[in-house]
Amino acid sequence: MQPAHDRLFCAAAALSLGYLYSVRFLIFIVSLLLLAAPVDGQPYGFLTWSVEDGLPQSQVTALAEDQRGYLWVGTNGGGVARFDGASFKTFGVADGLADNFIRGLAVDEAGVIYALTRRGFATWHPDSSSFSLQEVVDENGKLFGADAGAVRWGQLQDNPRKKALEFSTIDAVYALEPANDGWRVVPGDQLFQQDGPDLPLANGNVLVGTRTQGLFLNNQRGEPIAHYTEEAGDLPHNHVLSLLQDRQKRVWIGTSGGGLVRMIPTGLRYFDTGDGLAGNRVYALHAGGGGRLWIGTSQKGIQYLEDGEFQRLPGEDPTYGAKITSITEDGGGRIYLATDGRGITVLDSNRVRQLRRRSGLASEYNLKLLPDGDSSVLAVSYSEGVNRLEYFPARDSFAVSTAAADGLVEGLAPLSLASAIAGPKNTLLLGTTRGEIHQRSVAGLFTPRVFGQDNGLPPGKVSALALRLGSQLWVSIQGYGLYYTDLRVNDPQFFPLPASFQGVSTNIFQLVVDPNQSALWLGTERGLTRIFLNADGQPDYYREYGRAEGFLGGETTRDAVTVDSLGRLWFGTLNGLVRYEEDRGDTYLAPPPVNLERVNLFYAPVQASDYETRGGVPVFPSSSNHFQFRFAAVDLTYPDRLRYRFRLRGEEAEWSPLTDERAVRYAGLSPGRYTFLVEATTDGGKTFGEADSYAFVIDTPLFRSGWFLALATLLLIGLIVGVAYGIYQRVQRKEAALRAELETQNTLLSLEQKARQLQMNPHFIFNALNGIRGLVDGQHDAEARAQITKFATLMRGILNNSRQDMITLEEEVDVLREYIEMERFCQNFPIDYRIQIAEELDPEEVSLPPMLLQPFVENAILHGLAGKENGGTITISFSLRGRRMRCLVEDDGVGRKAAAAKKVNRAANHKSVAVEVTGERLRAAGGSLAISDREGGGTVVEVVTPVETW
Repeated sequence: MQPAHDRLFCAAAALSLGYLYSVRFLIFIVSLLLLAAPVDGQPYGFLTWSVEDGLPQSQVTALAEDQRGYLWVGTNGGGVARFDGASFKTFGVADGLADNFIRGLAVDEAGVIYALTRRGFATWHPDSSSFSLQEVVDENGKLFGADAGAVRWGQLQDNPRKKALEFSTIDAVYALEPANDGWRVVPGDQLFQQDGPDLPLANGNVLVGTRTQGLFLNNQRGEPIAHYTEEAGDLPHNHVLSLLQDRQKRVWIGTSGGGLVRMIPTGLRYFDTGDGLAGNRVYALHAGGGGRLWIGTSQKGIQYLEDGEFQRLPGEDPTYGAKITSITEDGGGRIYLATDGRGITVLDSNRVRQLRRRSGLASEYNLKLLPDGDSSVLAVSYSEGVNRLEYFPARDSFAVSTAAADGLVEGLAPLSLASAIAGPKNTLLLGTTRGEIHQRSVAGLFTPRVFGQDNGLPPGKVSALALRLGSQLWVSIQGYGLYYTDLRVNDPQFFPLPASFQGVSTNIFQLVVDPNQSALWLGTERGLTRIFLNADGQPDYYREYGRAEGFLGGETTRDAVTVDSLGRLWFGTLNGLVRYEEDRGDTYLAPPPVNLERVNLFYAPVQASDYETRGGVPVFPSSSNHFQFRFAAVDLTYPDRLRYRFRLRGEEAEWSPLTDERAVRYAGLSPGRYTFLVEATTDGGKTFGEADSYAFVIDTPLFRSGWFLALATLLLIGLIVGVAYGIYQRVQRKEAALRAELETQNTLLSLEQKARQLQMNPHFIFNALNGIRGLVDGQHDAEARAQITKFATLMRGILNNSRQDMITLEEEVDVLREYIEMERFCQNFPIDYRIQIAEELDPEEVSLPPMLLQPFVENAILHGLAGKENGGTITISFSLRGRRMRCLVEDDGVGRKAAAAKKVNRAANHKSVAVEVTGERLRAAGGSLAISDREGGGTVVEVVTPVETW
């Protein structure tokens, strides 16, 4: 701030008026007088927020922006409002302010908001929900308690170097310094006089607010280059109370009674007759070669803009006095001008040619001119069809051909056309006055198509056409609005704009695709509309440019639109020429940073007691695994375009789709390390602002710790190995047992087979049969029959028993008895025998393997008794011991040694084989065999075998 003695202008005239004006104010007055010629300053539009929009009071005395991007608005009686670009949140006395009349606002480096009111001083911390009233010691009455009207502009600002807040009033500059027990007011010794606030801009220019003259834009030399007032429709009020430039380089203005205003650099530049334009009604435009912009006006002829200067044709202009409806250029650089009523004028190297009906034109009233190769142009008339104008260099002349002669499909002449553009595949797209679009071939190689109400078009005049990316057709139907389709479809259907575009005008006179193909521009009766398209080419959102945005042309004119070689768009209007180019101030809108407003754990904000810190990172117990993250970004320019994407690193590999939701919840998170990331965008995801993040760890429980899992794994492996080994051993044992059982069964089968083979000595059978024969020969028929019966009974018993695994003891005894009786018949020595069965043994209830004792009885007879002259006695006894039977075969014969020494007339090895086989059978069945000498002579055979009882 400058002291008064450096700023006062000592003039007697000022003293006589009784007012003390600053030199700056006098400069403004002089500037008003000098501001007679137009100035080429940056064009601005203005947006206003009033009480109807949620502003608590219309006098905006102070402005400040915090680190999160919120705009804080101080009012004269309405308290403080926090603005996010879309809505206001108001804070007053109930929220900690000492007074609702705000003198100044400031933000320090820590993001603390300072609010100075008539009666006190309050602060707001970023994590607060209300203001905190501050104690001020050594209170100064000039600062507090004064009438709010004495403070014309609240310029409260942080001064980190002095560690103080400076505040300027109409009387002096004060400082608020922190003290031990509060804040101390330090009045300055310099007077302060200022007509209004000023704001230096990044480009060196300065905005200066006044009490009565609105807003001035001054250059670095202090010269005014633009002036914005209530009368010009720029500001809602000429009394400017506060100024602020936000981080997006947008300027905010606080007015006294007009509310809050934002300046918008629109990128629009307006030209009229004061800039050299021949006439303000611009009906045709063409961006030609060499950087020239050709301009056709109503009644004022043709001119071009080159190197920033509007120029006319040398000599007489043949189009003067006529309305130029269309301009184009062929490959040779010849300029074609269509007029209403004067045919077509061709400019060729400063040579002018006229093509009229007598030259072959179907009509001297032509709607549209379209280039058709290097040396020809198509001329589309309103209702007389299409002509081709072809230049022949060899003859230096033009030939005009009609539709029929050129191969253009006939039938156009009766149509009343309202628009025309070049279509895909060398075709024309022609819009009629009755809501139809005809696609006709230029070279006769395309089957014509007609689109109308069956394709979704309403029955209105097709006022404008535009083709995007060679296939997307945009159609304006007068009174109905904008429609679009894709011509690659055989039977295309036209779709209107979405319901969210209902604010777009339905009277569209101009259509042009943005040079980057991402938007469509509409010229309407009230200015321009820019429709932004998403990645799929569908309408996403729109922005309008009217007088508040710097569009001063009013109503646009039919089809007067073009794009020059620099990518700038030019629009013809009824009130001059308007140029649009992407302006740095309009396009440099860095996406806003996003802030994590709150992290919830199980629906409650995270507290320090909920976790422990390791390496600066919060570590939560494994049971604390349910999180919610709330976040927000602030964009004062495009709050409705804010979209977010988020990702939980450690849980999600990809970012989420864009969303306008500002909270996300994750439940049942597993132990691990996580980082939540969130970003904001305002351009559909092309660029993102600074991300915010929250890193945390969910601890691993004991049973999931590494050493525990390793130990458990080892134990599990050991258990698995042990179980597997046990199973293996059991299988091996079972297999071994099975093998043993099979081997035993095989052995038994083999032994049984051998036993069957050895069941009866062939010599015994031979002797028995010979003995019976002798009885027959001796005619002892009765005895012979008896012996035959015995022999048959013995054979039947042996055969029956051999087919069974077990037989009863009774059956075994019967066979032995029959055998001994038959041996007594066959042998020539006496044989006595006794069969003794223990009393406790029931022969019918005990079973044993068959033919176990027969070999031993046979040996006793043939080898034991046969060696004695008087024969002997055989004793067979049976006794039961548990489930085993003890069988004894005793004889009182010569004994084993004598029998072995004596030669007997039997087959070799017969005895040894029979005994061996029977012994193996017993051992295989779990029994035993013992042969010993009997005291007093003879042999004892002990057979022990398992039996079955029931």
